[in-house]
Amino acid sequence: MSGRTTDAGLLLRSARAYGGGLALLAVVALVTTLALAAWPRVTSTILGGELRHDLVEAGAGGRDIVAGIRTGTFTNGPEVDPAQLWQDLPASATAVRDAMRPSLRAVASPGDIAARSLAEPTDSPAGAAPNSRYSVTVEAYPDLRRTARLVSGEWPTAPSADDAGPVPVVLTATAASLLGWHVGESRTATPMPGVTVPLRLVGTIRPVDRSADFWDLDVTRALGHFVDGGDSGKDYGGVAWVAPQAWPALAARFDATIAQVWFPVVPDRFTAEELPQVRSALGAFLASPRTAAVSGASVPLTFATALQQPLDDYTARAQPAQTLFAILVSGPLVVALAVLAQAARLVVDRRRPALSLMAARGASPARLRTELAAHGLLASLPAAAIGLAAALLLTPGAVPLALPMVLAVLCVLLPPAALLLAAGRLEPAPETRRRNRFAWVAEVVVLGLAVAGIALVARRGLDSSGGGMQVDPLTALTPVLVALAACILVVRLAGYPVGWVAGALRRGRGAVAFLGASSARHARSGLLWPVFTLVAGVGIALFSVSMLATTGAGLAEGARIRVGSDLSLTAASTLSGTQVDAVARIPGVQRTATVDWAGGLRLSAAGDSSSVSGYLVDPRALDAVQADLPRAARLSTALTGVLPGRTGAALGGSTSRIPITSALVQTSGTNVHLGVKEVDFVPGVYVRDAEWVFIDKTTLPASSGITGRPQTVLVKLAPGADAARVHAELERIGGRGAVVGDAVAERAALRASPLVAGSESIAALSIALTLLLCIAALLLTLVLNTAARIRLVATLRTIGYSSRQTAGVLAWELGPVLVFGLAAGAVVGLVLPALVLSPLDLRGFTGSPVQPAVVQDPTLVGAALAGFALVAAVATAVALAGARRRSAAAVLRNGGE
Repeated sequence: MSGRTTDAGLLLRSARAYGGGLALLAVVALVTTLALAAWPRVTSTILGGELRHDLVEAGAGGRDIVAGIRTGTFTNGPEVDPAQLWQDLPASATAVRDAMRPSLRAVASPGDIAARSLAEPTDSPAGAAPNSRYSVTVEAYPDLRRTARLVSGEWPTAPSADDAGPVPVVLTATAASLLGWHVGESRTATPMPGVTVPLRLVGTIRPVDRSADFWDLDVTRALGHFVDGGDSGKDYGGVAWVAPQAWPALAARFDATIAQVWFPVVPDRFTAEELPQVRSALGAFLASPRTAAVSGASVPLTFATALQQPLDDYTARAQPAQTLFAILVSGPLVVALAVLAQAARLVVDRRRPALSLMAARGASPARLRTELAAHGLLASLPAAAIGLAAALLLTPGAVPLALPMVLAVLCVLLPPAALLLAAGRLEPAPETRRRNRFAWVAEVVVLGLAVAGIALVARRGLDSSGGGMQVDPLTALTPVLVALAACILVVRLAGYPVGWVAGALRRGRGAVAFLGASSARHARSGLLWPVFTLVAGVGIALFSVSMLATTGAGLAEGARIRVGSDLSLTAASTLSGTQVDAVARIPGVQRTATVDWAGGLRLSAAGDSSSVSGYLVDPRALDAVQADLPRAARLSTALTGVLPGRTGAALGGSTSRIPITSALVQTSGTNVHLGVKEVDFVPGVYVRDAEWVFIDKTTLPASSGITGRPQTVLVKLAPGADAARVHAELERIGGRGAVVGDAVAERAALRASPLVAGSESIAALSIALTLLLCIAALLLTLVLNTAARIRLVATLRTIGYSSRQTAGVLAWELGPVLVFGLAAGAVVGLVLPALVLSPLDLRGFTGSPVQPAVVQDPTLVGAALAGFALVAAVATAVALAGARRRSAAAVLRNGGE
């Protein structure tokens, strides 16, 4: 005699009996858990990579924390002995770093120090032009031998106290060549009248890593510096290093020295999650006074850094990126929820007879709900655990862990909740299906929220989406609300056109179309989830397609804006007329425009006077090469839209807090009144100055005495031109030291950004996952109605319908759902980009100063719609084939029994 079966045994036996449906719930739970748990970690990886990428691109000068202490002439504060300062500065740097907050100290390396003279004039090499000037900056750096390699000669040593000979120094090979200084030669520096410092070049070096902070903080260390002053002559300079032990004695021979301490900021130590703490600690550090102890005296240390700018730029891109990622993930998730609801309904419908029998024999509704919830947990718990483990394995090194675990717990609870909602009241008496009295209220609320969301998003500007790096909930939820509203409209209104079709077919000769249309008109049960699946899936997929097309076109446009045209050639000094003409004759070049270098100009504006780099351009020539750029990104727009009667000018890099609309250029001739338009972007890669002004040379008075010489040629390519060949020709014409700007290379560099590459990958995965889940949803829709469909086929075959006629009637069951769902999804997918992408700031993605226009790629849109239509057609064919294989007699006999 068998033992009594326990409740646990009955639970496992019933779970095995309905294992197929529970397995489907488990698959949905696994996919949902994987997507939700991986989402914050993938986002963290992408945004963290973008943050580190931005800091690397900023260079040491754009991120390191630097302070300098001046000794000698024009010293602020107490008088400081440079020799004693050199000795005490390392201990002060250590104390300052120890005082940093832990979050800032974690991203900053120990302090580095160096000391140098000013640029001291030296004698010129043999054969130098009479109006050429040469100078050298003498520097001591303790770690020079670690950061550089000896190319020729030997390392400098400290001369003895009684050695009155030249001081041994080394230069980089590039700087030595620029200065015309050979190993073994001596030159005399003159720091002040009557004082000379003889220097002997004993060796040349090269950087071990040109991108290291020491070399990147001051590019003249590796390259030297050269300025072509035109008729006033040329200036040559470089940095020469002495042995660190020689600095204390040598520093006293200079009129002034500068000791520098800096803390290298390491990009690889940054994470997106810790960024707010780092920014807070940085602000507190810069706001607090710091001192260096030198011989018992406190010397002020004023630290400065440009780190805030790349962090601010990154934050401005991270917030819309977070929102965009949420929208892209919402498509697969809402489709997964639809699949979950349909799977739960399938399980409950198949268990309904057993549940009714248990209720009739005394089982309480609470007991039945407990059993359903337990079945859901049996399916979801291991599936969610596997999904969470897979998400963690697929995202190694990502920081967030708590949020993925919380989301995994939520996914564990979803299947039991779906089963309980699908089960209904679970009372012994048969439940009559009727429309919920509050359904229309919920539908009206959804429609109202969708309209309100659209209105609020449309009224927003680019800078109003939110603050910080959090997801903007309004922008992220609007696509889902729009899809749900479209679904409600389709379900409630689709019956009318189908009814019209049925009425028109009533007078026809055949009964197939009329019967199918009439059945479709009245069969609204169960339409909500399949329609919602199609609308949401197709809508988000087309939104992803549009996002890819928009960012792709924006990247190409942003690259051309950064270069100034398709290509550009910038000389190391200036270009000759022959070189400019040669560029215009290159095969494939359609238009050219020159940018003339006017040297430093004295500009007075907003009550302040400063020296800025001057460029002269012809707006009409610029328009010819920038015709395909947005008007807001063209220099000609800024040059021509100024106060009438004044020379047009575009000003960039100004530090004035007062908007500048006019300025005065002080010249040796007639002063020039400028009508100024401030520009917040650099108009080309050839501009390398902090402050600059572009002047319309066609309206510049001849009496001003402002002249320029061609420095840059902007090139517009003819359609079908070979850009690589033109690039090579420009390099040949420009010669040594010339720089060629290439929009293709710029676009590749922009696309290499982790944010751009990650966004494209997420969009592609969203499309693929949405398509797969739509397949599952459609198949579930077919399975749910299998019994009724088979009975209908058996009845039709019994009364004489052929296989083709039967297929026609069945096609009407799914046809309206698929047609209206695909149509509504297409409308939603084509409308969403204009609603969401337009106010979402994409300038950080494209590297462009202007918001890219929303682009719809007909090829990609057609391919996406064709894919969904093919899936729908295959699902319909499968349903028809499955229904026709059943025996009509067997089905009718079972129904009669």
